[in-house]
Amino acid sequence: WEDAKRVLSRDRNFNWFLSARVLSQFATMGFSFYIIYALRDFNMTEVVAGYLTATLTISQTVANIGMGWIGDRVGHRAMLIIGGFSAFLSALLAWNATSIAWFYPIFVLTGLANVSIWTISMTMTVDFGNETDRPIYIGLSQTLTAPATIIAPILGGWIADSAGFVPTFTISTILSLVMIGILVFLVKDPRKSKIANL
Repeated sequence: WEDAKRVLSRDRNFNWFLSARVLSQFATMGFSFYIIYALRDFNMTEVVAGYLTATLTISQTVANIGMGWIGDRVGHRAMLIIGGFSAFLSALLAWNATSIAWFYPIFVLTGLANVSIWTISMTMTVDFGNETDRPIYIGLSQTLTAPATIIAPILGGWIADSAGFVPTFTISTILSLVMIGILVFLVKDPRKSKIANL
């Protein structure tokens, strides 16, 4: 606990990174309801549901390979920013969708955002701290974001039930912008910071 307090008190960059990770759970809370929304409001057929599922799976597979490879060379922060914009555009398109065709780009963007928020963020966590502190950073990153991971879909479901799907997507859109702002203006790439300090 003392080591955890020491890390949180001295590493402001990591704190902003954690803030972005927590917000990412709420920025993507609408993702779970896209299929239900398409089914209820756009009379989606089983065949289209299969196509959309395939679209999501393929986009996530390609994104895992591509974003991982690019992130290793350009920096994982850049991939998180791309994921933030993907989450924003996905929720924005869902918010304004007028036909079932809109859900194909929505699901592609969802795949990109999922890979960024889950896979890339875990990879970036390893870049913080030194060899001694790295387990503490990893533990804090997983533990402190866990409540948001649990609460976000419950909150999204409550909003969808009480106010409808569109308000859920609207809130996700706004929180995506806040997350992007934190990543762009406040979070620095820890790997590049280490190189600069050498």
